[in-house]
Parts: sequence; structure tokens; C-alpha cells
Amino acid sequence: MSIEISKKLWQVSLTTNTDSLDQKHESIIASAKKNSFNKIKKNYRSWEMQSDHEVPFQFNFFSLRSYGFTKYIRYLLGTIKNDFIYGTNKCSSFFDDIEIIKLLNGFDILEKCPVHKSPGNTIAFFLNKDISANLRWLRYIYFASIVRKYCNFKNKSPIILDIGSYYGGFQYVIKNIFPNSKHILVDFPHQLARSALFLSESFPSAKIYSIYDNNTFNNFFHNKFIQEYDFLLLSTDYYHKFSDTYSLEDLDLLTNFYSLGEMTINDFKKYINSKILLNASQIYFCNRFDSSPFYEPTYESKLSILDYLIDGFNIKLSQSSGIHNYIMIPRKLFGKKKVRPTSSRYFDLILKK
Repeated sequence: MSIEISKKLWQVSLTTNTDSLDQKHESIIASAKKNSFNKIKKNYRSWEMQSDHEVPFQFNFFSLRSYGFTKYIRYLLGTIKNDFIYGTNKCSSFFDDIEIIKLLNGFDILEKCPVHKSPGNTIAFFLNKDISANLRWLRYIYFASIVRKYCNFKNKSPIILDIGSYYGGFQYVIKNIFPNSKHILVDFPHQLARSALFLSESFPSAKIYSIYDNNTFNNFFHNKFIQEYDFLLLSTDYYHKFSDTYSLEDLDLLTNFYSLGEMTINDFKKYINSKILLNASQIYFCNRFDSSPFYEPTYESKLSILDYLIDGFNIKLSQSSGIHNYIMIPRKLFGKKKVRPTSSRYFDLILKK
């Protein structure tokens, strides 16, 4: 069934309209449309535009088997090259990220959810034979640690909606911490196609449903059996219609990590003012303090932390985000390529009614 859902979502993705999107996501979707469904099935976690990122230099047979000999050797040589030229690479914050997760008392989550045990993984750094991670995976562990520490769920089966879910790594970790949790993943159809494959392989007995056209939308609201989902994959094209119609239960938590700050102002406002968001009990944002600094306008829209404050919600947590805080990446700016931090730091903001 999950294969059928994934294939249908991939088919729908080929007609995704990008006219009003920001440049980053327009480029991602354009590239995704060039992929075949067989290619997605073969590698749904790492592709030309997105990946699980990198790990510190370490030769291990797990990554060798997953990558393949030639590709893995090229990867290792690229890591060595960056270390030699710049003294660092794209995963420079890896060990600091782990220490920050420990400060949140979240290391047990990584122990419970090592990346090499998750389906479709291709790259892992082993802390020991049982515990492994890569850069993106540490991000999911960090967000889950924040949720467990600062978010309170009154319901035994909390409903969590995430805007911009990619292949579902965050949902994987949260489901392992809160087994009765129910998840609504909002993303472009090509990303949800990846989620359907990953989550069904991760949780073979889970009930997965997707909304991507009028029929699937109407079926969801008229079929109580379908409403007993574990994972609901909601296309961005139907988010606002779903938001206006949804009245089953208020969300226990709504999350967004990074992508709201990458959107156009118009799309940002639509999401931030959506009915389902405003009715959520708690909201967790992790985004840039400044999405487009004057010295390096990273994204098209000028958004700051002040734009995420919402009437009717109190601030439960406001802090500089710890994940990847110490990352230093070789990149070109002002005509010179050298090691630099990101153009703006990120914040963790939890709002509660």
C-alpha cells in the first residue's frame, strides 16, 4: 500500500506548480521532476539537492556497503581535501552537536535511535558499535530532545503537525519516544513520496494515509477509519483547505524547522495565519534570527524572530538554537572562498496558549 501511495505522490509531484515559490524550493522541485520513481525508491534519503549531509572522517564498512566502493572513496577523498585546504569540512559542528544534545539530556534518544538502524541510511559515523549519527540525524535528535524537555502533552496520543518534513526523520525519532503519537506531515508531493517509503519501512504496521487531490481530501473527512492514522501525508497544495476544514481535534504541537524563513512573505503569512496553526496548543519554531541579513541576503524575504510571535500565545522558550551552532563551512562570499559561519544564527521558540 505504501508503494502505491508513494508512486501516486511522485506522479502528482510532476505537475507541482512553482510559479509563486521562493528560488530555493523552485530549484529543488525542478530537480526532483527529473528523477524517476525507481530512482526515488532506490535512494529516498539522499539525492542531488538534499542529503543526510556528512560525517567526520571515519572509514567504516557500513558506509562502504551503503555508498558503494567508488562513491564512498570519492566522498572520503573530498573530506580529506577540505580538511587539508580549509582545516575543516561541512560537519565541523558534529561533536559539539553531540555535547549540546547531552546538555538537553537527549543522548538516550540517540542511543535508542542510532542512524544506522533507520531505513535507507547511507552515511554514518559510529561513536561505538551501537550508536551512530550523521549531521542531519543529529538535527532530528536535537529537535526531539527539545520537544521532550519543554513540550507537555495532555493527550495519550498527541497529534503533531510538521511543516516541511522531508523524508520523515523527525517523525521517526518522535514516534520512537512517544509511540502513540499521530503525525501530520506537510510537504511537497515529491518529499511525501519519500516519507511514505521511509515511514512504512520504519513502522510496518503503521496506518499511513495521504491527501493529494479532492478525492483523498474528501475521503479523509468522511471516513472515520482513515482518521485513525499514524501518519497523514498532506500535500502543500491542500494544506490551507485542510486547515480551514479540520476540526477533529486541536493539534497538540505544530512544528517548523527552517523552511518558514525561506519562504516568500506571502507564503509565510498564509502559514503563520492558518487556522490549524492558530488553534494548536503549542508551536515550536526553529528558524533564523534574520532570514536575509543586509550583508548577505540569503533568502528573498526579510523575516526576523519578531515575525514568529503570535497573539494569544505565551513564550515558553526563547533561546539561540544549539544545533549546528558552531558549524563553519567553506563557502564563497565577497569574491573569496574561506571558512565562515552561516549568515545568521537560529533560534528555538516555543509558544504555548
